[in-house]
Amino acid sequence: MQIRRETLGAQVYDLLRDRILRGELAGGSRLAQGPLSEEIGISRIPIRDALKRLESDGLVVCDEIGRYTVVPFDARDADEIYAIRRRLEPYAVEKAVEAMTPEAMSDIESLFDDLSKAARRRQIDRYIELNINFHMAIYEASGMSRLVRIIRGLYVGVPPLTPILLEGRIGRSQQEHEEIMKRLAAHDGAGAAQAMDRHIGNAGAELRKTMEVAVDHKSPTKTKRRGRGHG
Repeated sequence: MQIRRETLGAQVYDLLRDRILRGELAGGSRLAQGPLSEEIGISRIPIRDALKRLESDGLVVCDEIGRYTVVPFDARDADEIYAIRRRLEPYAVEKAVEAMTPEAMSDIESLFDDLSKAARRRQIDRYIELNINFHMAIYEASGMSRLVRIIRGLYVGVPPLTPILLEGRIGRSQQEHEEIMKRLAAHDGAGAAQAMDRHIGNAGAELRKTMEVAVDHKSPTKTKRRGRGHG
């Protein structure tokens, strides 16, 4: 990977964060500055800066002698995060409908159109970025800055994007987004909140199934489960 020297720390941070969120760097993996420096082909300073940012995100932890390790994320963590999201985000959507301005709605519609294009073109990385922007634009329309900061914190330090990588998830996600958009356009706060709750619940359920399957495949004592699939 070619690193632009003017933004070394930021690019290393993006690279490592992407690897962690995609599961390429599993929980418990050691991130040593020396090997990373050699692999990427840069000095240790931007590596160190990136690791500090990842630590503040909650994606890595540093021990008493300065060794960094990827924080494990298991099914219990997923259940906790998505349970909190289902409490906060539907509420934020309902408040957004009450406070929605024409300008905010126009921005949200534009982001939805961009999401749809990225979905059709299978532009995974762009879809992931736009998906976060789409959600945050809705919540920001509520005018409740503290609530938005809390929700944004749930998107940092955990792999909420994993379900998007599942086969067919982008299509299902866009159908759910479309229902949210219909409710927003109709100024239906309760309906928009219910649509968001279903959307988050579906994503959380698919993430949990993925994690359970991954555990089954790693464990030699478990047999393959039948009758399971992605909803």
